[in-house]
Amino acid sequence: MRYLILLCLLVPFHAFAETSLWKVSKAGSEIFIGGTIHVLSISDYPLPEEFEQAYQRADMIVFETDLAIMAQPEVQQQFLQRVIYRNGRTIEDYVRPQTYQMLVDYVASTELRMEALKSFKPPLLMITLLMAELNRLGMANIGVDDYFNQKARIDGKVLGELESFQVELSVIEKMGKNHEDEMILSTIKEMKELSSVMHELKQAWRSGNSFLLEKIGISDMKVEYKDLYQLLLVNRNKAWMPKIEAFLKTPEIEFILVGALHLVGSDGLISRLRAMGYKVERFKP
Repeated sequence: MRYLILLCLLVPFHAFAETSLWKVSKAGSEIFIGGTIHVLSISDYPLPEEFEQAYQRADMIVFETDLAIMAQPEVQQQFLQRVIYRNGRTIEDYVRPQTYQMLVDYVASTELRMEALKSFKPPLLMITLLMAELNRLGMANIGVDDYFNQKARIDGKVLGELESFQVELSVIEKMGKNHEDEMILSTIKEMKELSSVMHELKQAWRSGNSFLLEKIGISDMKVEYKDLYQLLLVNRNKAWMPKIEAFLKTPEIEFILVGALHLVGSDGLISRLRAMGYKVERFKP
């Protein structure tokens, strides 16, 4: 189970004819919907031209949640309150001794300090380890979402979101619950494979290879962690559909940006939209 894939798709790869960007239309109304990568490296820019063209044509830019609110100190404090153990409890109390020792050994190989991480619940621990490794590899630049959020605010574009920041915080908080050992062991293993795995994922994203994205990012999760699959993808995709359909009834053009894994597979947004009779095609400006 590759938990890190659930957070981002990374690493430069540029020479492709298609991207993970779609045009959805019905009865004269249309929207764009693009799969995103939440963290990139500097060499990933400029983004594919299709994304820039969709942005220029759109009247509204829609994200998973309000990124400005998520960046507010008070919201970040709310997040920390949810992902830090209280009353003297630590991660050592929730995993097997051998798992904890592997974590200690891995952290010792980094510039981090185990003493500072002991109170972190698995989601925060995973994010901290991931960002430290991405920084070491020079891959921690802003991703697609932040890039267009900043651009849209400068350009005065109308912004929208598919879910509240409270929903987003709740989803992250629940990641790995009752699977603490698996989450930590998987994260440690993935750190050693991060560059090569993310290179493959980035290639799949940039080329719009939905089959490969599903194979690497979703297939194992559907079988091994059904509850997590429901939490992260199925439930959220289902909750977003009425909002996406509402956008398709407006005269304005919306450009919706969501994590790339939300688009692929039988439960993905693309399959759902097609099943409901919408015309869904690759966007080619």
